[in-house]
Amino acid sequence: MGVNIQSYNKKLLARPEQNLEDHLKEVSEYGISYLKENLKEEFTEEKEKIYKAGLFFHDVGKSEISIQNAYYNKKKPPIFHTHLSVIFFYSWLIDFLKKDLYELLNDKKLKVISFCILSHHGPPHRKLEYNIFSQILNKDKKISIAKEVFGILKSFDFCVTEKTFIDTYNKFIKGYGENIYEFHFATALTPDLRKSFSIFYNALVKSDWYSAMGIPPTFQVKSATKVSLPSDFLEPERSEVHKYIHERQEFKENILLELPTGFGKTFLGLGYALKTKRKRIIYTLPVTTIIEDVYENSLKKYINEKYLEWYTSRYLVLKSLKKKEKKEELEQTEYLEAKYFEKPIIITTLDQLLLAFLGVDRYPLKEASIYDSCIILDEPQLYSPLMLFLFSKFFESYREDFNIIIMTATFPDFLKNKIKQFFIEPFKISSVEKIFAKYNRVKFNVSYLGCSIQSKEFQKIISKLISGNKKIAFIFNTVEKAQNFYRNLSKHVPKYLFHARYIYRDRVNKLSELKEKLSKAPIIVVSTQAIEAGVNISFDLMFRELAPFDSLIQSAGRVNRFNEHPNPCPIYIFGNEEDFLPYKRNQLKITKEILLNLKINSELDFYMALREYWKRIEQDLKSDEGKAEKLFNAVTKISPFSIDLDEGKVNLRDTYFKVSVIPIKFYDEIKKLLEKYASLSRENYWEKKKILAEIESYMVEVPFWSFKDFLDTEEGIQFINLKYDSDLGLLAQEENFSFI
Repeated sequence: MGVNIQSYNKKLLARPEQNLEDHLKEVSEYGISYLKENLKEEFTEEKEKIYKAGLFFHDVGKSEISIQNAYYNKKKPPIFHTHLSVIFFYSWLIDFLKKDLYELLNDKKLKVISFCILSHHGPPHRKLEYNIFSQILNKDKKISIAKEVFGILKSFDFCVTEKTFIDTYNKFIKGYGENIYEFHFATALTPDLRKSFSIFYNALVKSDWYSAMGIPPTFQVKSATKVSLPSDFLEPERSEVHKYIHERQEFKENILLELPTGFGKTFLGLGYALKTKRKRIIYTLPVTTIIEDVYENSLKKYINEKYLEWYTSRYLVLKSLKKKEKKEELEQTEYLEAKYFEKPIIITTLDQLLLAFLGVDRYPLKEASIYDSCIILDEPQLYSPLMLFLFSKFFESYREDFNIIIMTATFPDFLKNKIKQFFIEPFKISSVEKIFAKYNRVKFNVSYLGCSIQSKEFQKIISKLISGNKKIAFIFNTVEKAQNFYRNLSKHVPKYLFHARYIYRDRVNKLSELKEKLSKAPIIVVSTQAIEAGVNISFDLMFRELAPFDSLIQSAGRVNRFNEHPNPCPIYIFGNEEDFLPYKRNQLKITKEILLNLKINSELDFYMALREYWKRIEQDLKSDEGKAEKLFNAVTKISPFSIDLDEGKVNLRDTYFKVSVIPIKFYDEIKKLLEKYASLSRENYWEKKKILAEIESYMVEVPFWSFKDFLDTEEGIQFINLKYDSDLGLLAQEENFSFI
């Protein structure tokens, strides 16, 4: 076992279609500009040279002859190259800095660069390092390096002698073979190096991608500080809150605003964020359904598209359904800009940020964009307590690196107490209460609390109200209940079903269709919690199944939202705490007790009752706080990029595990797409990715434990053996439904 250096007599390749020398040069140039823009440190001549070298050497290991032969034959290389690139990098450092290898291996900054090189083709974690180095530890024959690579290194002033390389290679082999600590990078990366790792990893990986695509990167020139808004974006006369945001020239502090629903928080949040002078703005919303809606119908009207984008994990799926005709490289660039938060203003979900903080998969590529950003948390109480507890832990650790504004109808006191030292509330509690007291748009009617919606008495009032030319909402706690009720409504009644259990292909236009239907009253909309958060629509009245009190308040925000009716509009609460899923029984029990004693004179009464609700359920949330503490400690007590987690296994959003499945109805379509995918070669990476996105467009998310008996897996895809209808969505139990 050893290393051999011999002439290859061919031009060295970075990949089958790209010259290695050109690629190394481009990555070094792109990456150093990224580092200068994002690393807040002085660049001495020596430091800049080392950073450039780390970028340049990232693919030098591809000079191994079996790898080159694979590229020329358009095959997958038999071994990784990154461990060889690391050895080349240290060989150069020995000659450049005139230091011993063991001294260099203990330099923290060099460990960061080295582990970035080692992991730039995959998620950084401990197992990756072992798996890569084990290839040469267990290899019987010698590794052969193309002699031509030394000429390339010399031409760019990164000289490495053959003798130094061979000596360094042998020391690495001995170090890993004998498990000598100095040679292991992942185990020595401490939390204090996390930020510098994330930034260098971004510089290297993204520069590598853009060079491979053959286009210059876009991350070097865009910043939210260049975004300007029209003078009428904020209306200072609308409220003292609007005036406060409008008149301030700059914000250094983090702020918490508790405001009623429909108060224009989107514009308040963005107005604040732009005045923090941060490089990026990350606007988080709790429901993926409305993210593109906010992008299309609110922010895009005021902000140039080159500064603005939205992103969820289904971005590529939804974009592919738009059928835009664009050049392939433009599509790839837009995808990378969205996925890794390179746009100055990104609209996304909180779990995207948390996965970055957790270091899941390749989320370090997102993390670097969070630094020097302003985060807007809109209606955070709609996230799971686990997510909020976890975010509060990370916020405390990283608070110097970003600004944050929290905007909510009410923020739970148990969370407020954890972060209050890092926030200001610009308006006294008395001022906040006055704002809520000005609104009196809805009232709860508890006459049918405890009743089933199927009861004869309840059916009579429903029939009477349906004939009244109104926009009516029926909100249920489960999709199955919503489907059943919708199915049993008369065919002659204008109706619309809105929930989350549609395939993505059918969900694309559901919200815009809903808004169009509501513009042509009368209409009955049957829905689930999917309609509660951020959907800028208004009903004349609502029937709402008993749910946690905060959920009821959010539902109430969709009734008389724009104060279009002079008198409060009714919300009829039905159902009982015995039918509690997907919530906890105690949540509904406490809510019922509050409702039965609630006297409403204005929305201030909702605000005060909600504070009581949060206080009474605080003890129920201790387990979530404990989970968040464990997860946070797991990240911070060991190397921050050593947790080998799969994004799909980190369940932040839901209280019960969900899986993505494809209804059996689409089996033939999926088989054709899989055949097309299999026919494409590795060089058609982007085309293959778009086919996978098209396959995902047939997926729908379902709770695993409720549907596991209907699942079948074929070629890595889970099909669900239940009926699917584009109007009703996925039907929970086939025998219980008949199509209408």
